[in-house]
Amino acid sequence: MTNVLARALPFTYHLGKKYLDFLRYLSYNCSMTTYNLSADIRNGNVSATQNVGTGDTINLSLTVRYGAVVQSRNNIGTARTNSGGGSDPSTLNITITFYAAGAYSIVYYQSFYGRTYTLTGTATGATNYGYGLHVYDSSGNIRMNMQNRQPRLSGFISGTGTGSTFNQSVSNYNTTGREDEFAAFQLAPNSNYYVVDSGTLNQITITRADVRTSNSSYQVLSGSEDYRILIVRV
Repeated sequence: MTNVLARALPFTYHLGKKYLDFLRYLSYNCSMTTYNLSADIRNGNVSATQNVGTGDTINLSLTVRYGAVVQSRNNIGTARTNSGGGSDPSTLNITITFYAAGAYSIVYYQSFYGRTYTLTGTATGATNYGYGLHVYDSSGNIRMNMQNRQPRLSGFISGTGTGSTFNQSVSNYNTTGREDEFAAFQLAPNSNYYVVDSGTLNQITITRADVRTSNSSYQVLSGSEDYRILIVRV
């Protein structure tokens, strides 16, 4: 009987450990939360705090004048602006994901009137590595991961716009299954056009920003109708 128990105990321990590992997996992967936040920085600075898990997502609806850019970020996985910009008011729809446990922060800056939106908080949970190769140094610090890869040139398109908004074909764009793997940048100086990534396969949307040059009741456009779009892949 003693020999039977001796043989059974390691097996029981193994099953118990696997069960605990499975519970941890369920706790981390099945309890992800999406937080919906909103703010208006057209006329003043706004600060907010939201504690999250490393697997959680924040959907931020940010009302601005014409647009806003990321001024600084810390311990943020991805911060993706899905739509908005180019008019007053504009609503930027932003999706924020997280990477590692610890304090995080991200600041959006509206150049018109110099307004900011500051989001801070603490992320808890297991490190959200994502997919792909990771490289560590001798102290266990990560030195390379998918979020820190260098972008490489994927394509270039240029031309003259055909209206306020039009779709432009880009071969292989958004076709790999990772929505943050491709990016498109407008390089034409003094152009009225900017790029909107709608998530459509093999194309981007190019939209004209109506730039006001005076305070009169009608809109006066300045700048050119040319576009020069650099396509990169990370």
